[in-house]
Amino acid sequence: MSTFTQAKLQLGKRKRDDETPDERATKTRGDKALPDSGPTTANPLCINAPTFPIDSAFGSDPGGAILKEPDLDLLFFKQFLKAPGRKALFDYMLAELPWYRVSKKTRGMTIRTPRWTCVWGCDDTGAPPAAYKKKSRPIPVALQELKQHVEERTGATYNFILCNYYENGKDSISWHSDDESFLGPLPTIASLTLGSSRDFAMKHKTDKSAKPEKWTLDSGDMVMMRGTTQSKWLHSIPKRANAGGRINITFRKAMNVAGTNNYYRYNVGDGPVHRWRNGEMIEMP
Repeated sequence: MSTFTQAKLQLGKRKRDDETPDERATKTRGDKALPDSGPTTANPLCINAPTFPIDSAFGSDPGGAILKEPDLDLLFFKQFLKAPGRKALFDYMLAELPWYRVSKKTRGMTIRTPRWTCVWGCDDTGAPPAAYKKKSRPIPVALQELKQHVEERTGATYNFILCNYYENGKDSISWHSDDESFLGPLPTIASLTLGSSRDFAMKHKTDKSAKPEKWTLDSGDMVMMRGTTQSKWLHSIPKRANAGGRINITFRKAMNVAGTNNYYRYNVGDGPVHRWRNGEMIEMP
Protein backbone atom coordinates (compact mmCIF):
# COMPACT_ATOMS: atom_id res chain seq x y z
CA MET A 1 0.00 0.00 0.00
CA SER A 2 1.44 3.41 -0.95
CA THR A 3 2.24 6.13 1.58
CA PHE A 4 -0.50 8.26 0.07
CA THR A 5 -3.13 5.52 0.44
CA GLN A 6 -2.14 4.84 4.05
CA ALA A 7 -2.38 8.53 4.89
CA LYS A 8 -5.76 8.79 3.21
CA LEU A 9 -7.14 5.80 5.12
CA GLN A 10 -5.85 7.24 8.38
CA LEU A 11 -7.58 10.54 7.68
CA GLY A 12 -10.77 8.69 6.86
CA LYS A 13 -10.93 7.32 10.42
CA ARG A 14 -11.51 10.75 11.91
CA LYS A 15 -15.00 11.55 13.13
CA ARG A 16 -16.69 14.90 12.76
CA ASP A 17 -16.59 15.46 16.53
CA ASP A 18 -12.78 15.09 16.41
CA GLU A 19 -12.37 18.47 14.68
CA THR A 20 -9.82 20.78 16.22
CA PRO A 21 -10.72 24.39 17.06
CA ASP A 22 -8.56 25.53 14.14
CA GLU A 23 -10.51 23.33 11.74
CA ARG A 24 -13.87 24.55 12.97
CA ALA A 25 -12.69 28.16 12.79
CA THR A 26 -11.65 27.85 9.15
CA LYS A 27 -14.90 26.50 7.75
CA THR A 28 -15.99 30.02 6.84
CA ARG A 29 -14.35 33.40 6.78
CA GLY A 30 -16.82 36.13 5.97
CA ASP A 31 -18.73 35.00 2.90
CA LYS A 32 -15.88 32.85 1.56
CA ALA A 33 -16.12 29.08 1.90
CA LEU A 34 -12.97 27.55 3.33
CA PRO A 35 -11.85 23.94 3.76
CA ASP A 36 -12.91 21.87 6.77
CA SER A 37 -9.28 21.35 7.70
CA GLY A 38 -5.81 22.40 6.71
CA PRO A 39 -3.05 24.78 7.77
CA THR A 40 -3.82 27.99 9.64
CA THR A 41 -1.63 30.69 11.12
CA ALA A 42 -2.22 29.11 14.54
CA ASN A 43 -1.49 25.61 13.24
CA PRO A 44 0.53 25.75 9.99
CA LEU A 45 1.39 22.04 10.06
CA CYS A 46 -2.21 20.78 9.88
CA ILE A 47 -1.80 19.70 6.25
CA ASN A 48 -4.30 17.43 4.53
CA ALA A 49 -2.70 14.32 3.06
CA PRO A 50 -2.96 13.95 -0.73
CA THR A 51 -5.57 11.59 -2.12
CA PHE A 52 -3.63 10.54 -5.22
CA PRO A 53 -0.43 8.59 -5.95
CA ILE A 54 2.34 10.36 -7.85
CA ASP A 55 4.46 7.29 -8.62
CA SER A 56 2.95 6.95 -12.09
CA ALA A 57 3.63 10.60 -12.91
CA PHE A 58 7.39 10.30 -13.12
CA GLY A 59 8.85 10.35 -16.62
CA SER A 60 11.74 8.27 -17.89
CA ASP A 61 14.07 11.05 -19.10
CA PRO A 62 17.51 10.26 -17.59
CA GLY A 63 18.49 13.90 -17.76
CA GLY A 64 20.86 15.59 -20.17
CA ALA A 65 23.99 17.40 -19.06
CA ILE A 66 24.50 21.02 -20.11
CA LEU A 67 28.19 21.85 -19.75
CA LYS A 68 29.33 25.25 -20.92
CA GLU A 69 32.55 27.11 -20.46
CA PRO A 70 33.15 28.88 -18.28
CA ASP A 71 31.85 27.12 -15.18
CA LEU A 72 28.24 26.25 -16.09
CA ASP A 73 27.19 22.74 -15.06
CA LEU A 74 23.51 21.77 -15.31
CA LEU A 75 21.48 18.59 -15.59
CA PHE A 76 18.18 19.09 -17.38
CA PHE A 77 15.21 16.71 -17.17
CA LYS A 78 12.50 17.31 -19.77
CA GLN A 79 9.13 16.24 -18.33
CA PHE A 80 10.50 14.83 -15.09
CA LEU A 81 6.79 14.69 -14.20
CA LYS A 82 4.17 13.69 -16.77
CA ALA A 83 0.53 14.63 -17.09
CA PRO A 84 -1.89 14.23 -15.37
CA GLY A 85 0.20 13.66 -12.25
CA ARG A 86 1.94 17.03 -12.46
CA LYS A 87 -1.43 18.82 -12.65
CA ALA A 88 -2.71 16.92 -9.61
CA LEU A 89 0.44 17.80 -7.67
CA PHE A 90 0.18 21.48 -8.67
CA ASP A 91 -3.46 21.67 -7.56
CA TYR A 92 -2.71 19.87 -4.30
CA MET A 93 0.24 22.07 -3.35
CA LEU A 94 -1.52 25.30 -4.24
CA ALA A 95 -4.63 24.41 -2.23
CA GLU A 96 -3.15 22.60 0.76
CA LEU A 97 0.21 24.17 1.65
CA PRO A 98 0.56 27.19 3.95
CA TRP A 99 1.80 30.12 1.86
CA TYR A 100 3.59 33.22 3.11
CA ARG A 101 4.31 36.65 1.60
CA VAL A 102 7.39 37.62 3.57
CA SER A 103 8.35 41.25 4.13
CA LYS A 104 11.85 42.35 5.06
CA LYS A 105 13.46 45.66 5.89
CA THR A 106 16.54 46.82 4.02
CA ARG A 107 18.08 50.28 3.79
CA GLY A 108 15.19 51.70 5.75
CA MET A 109 12.58 50.30 3.36
CA THR A 110 10.12 47.43 3.75
CA ILE A 111 10.24 45.10 0.75
CA ARG A 112 7.53 42.51 0.15
CA THR A 113 8.77 39.34 -1.55
CA PRO A 114 7.31 39.24 -5.11
CA ARG A 115 6.07 35.65 -4.78
CA TRP A 116 4.50 33.31 -2.21
CA THR A 117 6.80 30.96 -0.30
CA CYS A 118 6.96 28.13 2.21
CA VAL A 119 9.85 25.92 3.34
CA TRP A 120 10.37 22.53 4.98
CA GLY A 121 13.31 20.72 6.53
CA CYS A 122 16.28 21.13 8.85
CA ASP A 123 20.04 20.75 8.74
CA ASP A 124 21.60 17.47 9.87
CA THR A 125 23.88 18.82 12.60
CA GLY A 126 21.73 17.65 15.50
CA ALA A 127 22.00 21.07 17.14
CA PRO A 128 19.86 21.73 20.26
CA PRO A 129 16.47 23.44 19.75
CA ALA A 130 17.78 26.62 21.37
CA ALA A 131 20.09 27.13 18.37
CA TYR A 132 17.14 27.76 16.07
CA LYS A 133 15.19 31.00 15.84
CA LYS A 134 12.12 29.14 14.54
CA LYS A 135 11.04 25.56 15.02
CA SER A 136 11.83 23.57 11.90
CA ARG A 137 9.00 21.92 10.00
CA PRO A 138 9.01 18.29 8.89
CA ILE A 139 8.69 17.74 5.15
CA PRO A 140 5.06 16.83 4.31
CA VAL A 141 4.22 13.34 3.01
CA ALA A 142 3.79 14.30 -0.66
CA LEU A 143 6.99 16.36 -0.77
CA GLN A 144 8.92 13.66 1.07
CA GLU A 145 7.96 11.13 -1.58
CA LEU A 146 8.82 13.61 -4.30
CA LYS A 147 12.21 14.25 -2.68
CA GLN A 148 13.00 10.54 -2.67
CA HIS A 149 12.41 10.33 -6.41
CA VAL A 150 14.50 13.45 -7.06
CA GLU A 151 17.37 12.02 -5.00
CA GLU A 152 17.24 8.74 -6.90
CA ARG A 153 17.37 10.50 -10.26
CA THR A 154 19.98 13.14 -9.42
CA GLY A 155 22.28 11.10 -7.17
CA ALA A 156 22.28 13.90 -4.58
CA THR A 157 20.70 14.14 -1.13
CA TYR A 158 18.66 17.05 0.24
CA ASN A 159 17.35 18.12 3.64
CA PHE A 160 15.33 21.17 2.60
CA ILE A 161 12.46 21.84 0.20
CA LEU A 162 11.69 25.45 -0.66
CA CYS A 163 8.44 26.14 -2.52
CA ASN A 164 7.70 29.32 -4.47
CA TYR A 165 4.33 30.21 -5.96
CA TYR A 166 4.41 32.80 -8.75
CA GLU A 167 0.78 33.89 -8.86
CA ASN A 168 1.06 35.54 -12.27
CA GLY A 169 3.60 37.04 -14.66
CA LYS A 170 4.21 39.97 -12.32
CA ASP A 171 5.71 37.69 -9.67
CA SER A 172 9.40 37.07 -10.24
CA ILE A 173 12.81 36.58 -8.70
CA SER A 174 15.68 38.90 -9.58
CA TRP A 175 19.26 38.01 -10.47
CA HIS A 176 20.90 36.02 -7.68
CA SER A 177 22.93 32.92 -6.92
CA ASP A 178 22.49 30.36 -4.16
CA ASP A 179 26.11 30.64 -3.06
CA GLU A 180 25.67 31.15 0.67
CA SER A 181 28.38 29.52 2.76
CA PHE A 182 25.80 27.36 4.58
CA LEU A 183 25.23 25.45 1.32
CA GLY A 184 28.88 24.39 1.03
CA PRO A 185 31.46 25.23 -1.67
CA LEU A 186 29.83 23.31 -4.55
CA PRO A 187 26.10 23.14 -3.80
CA THR A 188 23.67 21.00 -5.77
CA ILE A 189 20.16 22.40 -6.14
CA ALA A 190 17.35 20.75 -8.10
CA SER A 191 14.48 22.95 -9.30
CA LEU A 192 11.14 21.50 -10.46
CA THR A 193 8.48 23.52 -12.33
CA LEU A 194 4.72 22.96 -12.05
CA GLY A 195 2.04 25.01 -13.79
CA SER A 196 2.66 27.87 -16.20
CA SER A 197 5.82 28.00 -18.30
CA ARG A 198 8.40 30.61 -17.33
CA ASP A 199 11.80 31.66 -18.64
CA PHE A 200 14.88 30.65 -16.66
CA ALA A 201 17.70 33.11 -17.37
CA MET A 202 21.38 32.82 -16.48
CA LYS A 203 24.42 35.06 -16.84
CA HIS A 204 28.04 34.81 -15.73
CA LYS A 205 28.98 36.92 -12.71
CA THR A 206 32.25 38.33 -14.04
CA ASP A 207 33.05 37.06 -17.54
CA LYS A 208 31.38 39.48 -19.95
CA SER A 209 32.41 37.32 -22.91
CA ALA A 210 30.25 34.44 -21.66
CA LYS A 211 26.97 34.36 -23.55
CA PRO A 212 23.87 34.74 -21.35
CA GLU A 213 21.58 31.72 -21.40
CA LYS A 214 17.81 31.35 -21.29
CA TRP A 215 15.55 28.30 -21.28
CA THR A 216 11.79 27.97 -21.07
CA LEU A 217 10.81 25.69 -18.22
CA ASP A 218 7.49 23.94 -18.83
CA SER A 219 5.33 22.16 -16.28
CA GLY A 220 7.08 18.96 -15.20
CA ASP A 221 10.58 20.10 -16.23
CA MET A 222 13.43 19.96 -13.73
CA VAL A 223 16.89 21.53 -13.84
CA MET A 224 19.71 20.68 -11.44
CA MET A 225 22.46 23.25 -10.86
CA ARG A 226 25.71 21.77 -9.61
CA GLY A 227 29.48 22.18 -9.46
CA THR A 228 30.70 25.78 -9.85
CA THR A 229 27.39 27.02 -11.27
CA GLN A 230 26.30 28.89 -8.13
CA SER A 231 29.70 30.45 -7.46
CA LYS A 232 30.15 31.68 -11.03
CA TRP A 233 26.67 32.27 -12.50
CA LEU A 234 23.52 34.22 -11.62
CA HIS A 235 19.99 33.08 -12.42
CA SER A 236 16.54 34.69 -12.41
CA ILE A 237 12.86 34.21 -13.27
CA PRO A 238 11.92 37.46 -15.05
CA LYS A 239 8.44 38.90 -15.22
CA ARG A 240 6.34 37.55 -18.09
CA ALA A 241 3.18 39.11 -19.49
CA ASN A 242 0.02 36.99 -19.28
CA ALA A 243 1.73 34.13 -17.44
CA GLY A 244 -0.44 31.92 -15.24
CA GLY A 245 0.37 30.47 -11.84
CA ARG A 246 3.63 28.56 -11.42
CA ILE A 247 4.96 26.55 -8.48
CA ASN A 248 8.69 26.05 -8.24
CA ILE A 249 9.95 23.33 -5.89
CA THR A 250 13.65 23.47 -5.05
CA PHE A 251 15.59 20.75 -3.26
CA ARG A 252 18.60 21.90 -1.23
CA LYS A 253 21.00 20.81 1.50
CA ALA A 254 21.75 23.17 4.38
CA MET A 255 25.05 22.30 6.03
CA ASN A 256 24.56 24.08 9.35
CA VAL A 257 22.20 25.92 11.70
CA ALA A 258 22.75 29.21 9.89
CA GLY A 259 21.18 27.70 6.78
CA THR A 260 18.09 26.54 8.64
CA ASN A 261 17.62 29.93 10.30
CA ASN A 262 18.07 31.72 6.99
CA TYR A 263 15.47 29.64 5.15
CA TYR A 264 12.78 30.09 7.79
CA ARG A 265 13.49 33.79 8.19
CA TYR A 266 13.10 34.58 4.50
CA ASN A 267 10.46 32.04 3.47
CA VAL A 268 8.16 31.91 6.51
CA GLY A 269 8.93 35.05 8.50
CA ASP A 270 6.47 36.29 11.11
CA GLY A 271 3.38 36.88 8.98
CA PRO A 272 0.12 34.94 8.69
CA VAL A 273 -0.58 31.80 6.69
CA HIS A 274 -2.46 32.23 3.41
CA ARG A 275 -4.31 29.57 1.42
CA TRP A 276 -5.48 29.62 -2.18
CA ARG A 277 -9.25 29.71 -2.43
CA ASN A 278 -11.59 30.83 -5.24
CA GLY A 279 -8.79 32.30 -7.30
CA GLU A 280 -7.05 34.30 -4.56
CA MET A 281 -4.94 33.97 -1.45
CA ILE A 282 -7.01 34.15 1.75
CA GLU A 283 -5.40 35.05 5.07
CA MET A 284 -5.99 32.38 7.67
CA PRO A 285 -6.67 32.97 11.38
